[in-house]
Amino acid sequence: MAQDSLFWFDMNSVRDPMPKTPKVLDKIFGTSQLSILDSLKNSRVNTQDGFRLQIYESSSVEEANKKLQKFEKALDDSVYLIFDAPLYKIRTGNFSSKKEANTQKEKLRKKGYQNIWIVRSRIKQTGSNPD
Repeated sequence: MAQDSLFWFDMNSVRDPMPKTPKVLDKIFGTSQLSILDSLKNSRVNTQDGFRLQIYESSSVEEANKKLQKFEKALDDSVYLIFDAPLYKIRTGNFSSKKEANTQKEKLRKKGYQNIWIVRSRIKQTGSNPD
C-alpha cells in the first residue's frame, strides 16, 4: 500500500519556527500578522457574552468624551466608550445575566439617570466559562 505523499515525514521531528506572514505584509505593518491574530484570539478567550447598560449616545466625539469623563467620576463601575458608526455610545458594567443588568439599571434610574437600556455585549470574563 502506497503512503500518502503529504505524510512522508514525522511531524514531531519538524523544528522550524512558526513562519511569519509574507515579508511584504510584515514590512507594511511592521510586525508579524500572526502575532496580531493570536492577540485577537486571546482577547476573545478573556471575554464572555454578557450585558452592559447603555447610558448615552451621540454623533459628536467631543460631546461623548465630555459625558464619558462625567460618567467615570459619577459611577462606581467600568465605563466604556464605543464607536458604532455613526454613533459614539457610552456603556457601563459587566453583567453576566440580564437580571443583574436590570437591577443596576433600576438603581441608576433611582439616582436620576434616564434613557438607560440593556445591550448584549462582550464583557470581561468572570470565573469559569460554562461552555
